[in-house]
Amino acid sequence: MNIAGLLAVVILSSIPAAFGAYVEPTQQEQSLFDLLKSEFEKLSIPKKDVSETLNSFSTPITYYFPCDQGDTYNSINATIQTRLAKFDSNIAHQGGAITGGIYVWKCTMSVQNGKMNINCNNELMLNSAALTQNTDKDPIITRAENLVVFYHELLHGQLMIDNIQTSDSWQDYTCKTQIKNDLDYTATDADHQVITPLQTEFAKRLIEDDGGLFKVQEITPDQTSSGAFSQKIGSLYDYPQYVKSGINVSARSYNVVDLKITSQKNDIFVSGTLNDKARSGIIWLYVFGKEDTSPKSKPVPEKISIPGWVKDLAKWWSEGTISDAEFTNGIKYMIENNIISIPQTTQGAKSNTIPSWLKNSAKFWSDGKITDKDFASGIQYLIKSGIIQVQTDNTPIMSSDTPDEKPVTRNGGTIKASSATFLKQSYQNTMAQLTGKIDDFKKGNIDKQGRFHHTDNDRFQLAAGPV
Repeated sequence: MNIAGLLAVVILSSIPAAFGAYVEPTQQEQSLFDLLKSEFEKLSIPKKDVSETLNSFSTPITYYFPCDQGDTYNSINATIQTRLAKFDSNIAHQGGAITGGIYVWKCTMSVQNGKMNINCNNELMLNSAALTQNTDKDPIITRAENLVVFYHELLHGQLMIDNIQTSDSWQDYTCKTQIKNDLDYTATDADHQVITPLQTEFAKRLIEDDGGLFKVQEITPDQTSSGAFSQKIGSLYDYPQYVKSGINVSARSYNVVDLKITSQKNDIFVSGTLNDKARSGIIWLYVFGKEDTSPKSKPVPEKISIPGWVKDLAKWWSEGTISDAEFTNGIKYMIENNIISIPQTTQGAKSNTIPSWLKNSAKFWSDGKITDKDFASGIQYLIKSGIIQVQTDNTPIMSSDTPDEKPVTRNGGTIKASSATFLKQSYQNTMAQLTGKIDDFKKGNIDKQGRFHHTDNDRFQLAAGPV
């Protein structure tokens, strides 16, 4: 079993009470934002709608609501916009954890004629150094984790926007309270009571959408010794679909430092230390099946054997001696004898049109310049591509058993056939009855074209078997 442990980048969001002047993002931060925004907008997995926060990067959101008579203000008008700013490590999370992103609410209030105007110029910051430093990490996991950071920060914006627009209690409080310096930012969810389950479900869907499994492990303070812990979190046999190939396990943690993933035989263990010993730690585990890196033997090509008469047809067709339809008989033979494998729907086509340039290939094959397999593969490709369309029939055709009224004379001998024409495919069995006289029945024979070569005065009757 192969278990790879990846130390976590802790996802946190800081919403400081004090903030400095706006600083434009670096080119790397802007490129990362553009990439994550593009990837995020393509996602089809279910998640909380954060489109208003995303839209606020290009167009300010404006919301108005009236206050009741007797309130401190007559009405409230809020304008919210967001912009990408340079990551500020001074307001990032402290205590050893790495901050992936920050969403800062930066609002100013003014009152005129009893109307309060709230103008928010919010900032999103992305720690590009932290989000792009692990180039050796599985790119699927890197993408998922970075999208979680992005979604996490957008939620800090969207939850507050939702509160401004729909919360009666927030609107009532704002209308009635003399606000001097700041607003009630509780809805931004700085303690992540709402965001944590939302982002966890989001991460789970991302990993599962990429073919992995997602598991959450909580480490409570009472499961530790002064914050330190080592805990079994599962076994290879918890994932029976991966027992044969093995698994790769990686992790991201919250409130955990020095995280390690180890294995003992088939058991999986995590160890580390709670950063805040009074709070639980959360570990996300990503489980993917181990890729099979063992060398794969190359398939042995099947030996293709095509009857000589088909090669004769190819030669005659390339020379113009026989028609396209007659050459098609050879193709039908190869189809119905599994020398050429084509979809059933293709076999049912009715057109026998064959491109003239194929005659060159037929000539090369009949002259031994290309192999049976090469020729069969080429024909198969043309049929699958619809360039050649062939109608096949596996039912042998029997000619009439009623003799012809007029006998056919061959070199002085008289022959009666049950049918003047044998209606058959060149590779099928046809039964016919021939009667007549030949000069010497011991030497009489029929050539490949079905012609008698001897005249006689002796009568005969024979059944022509497979022709």
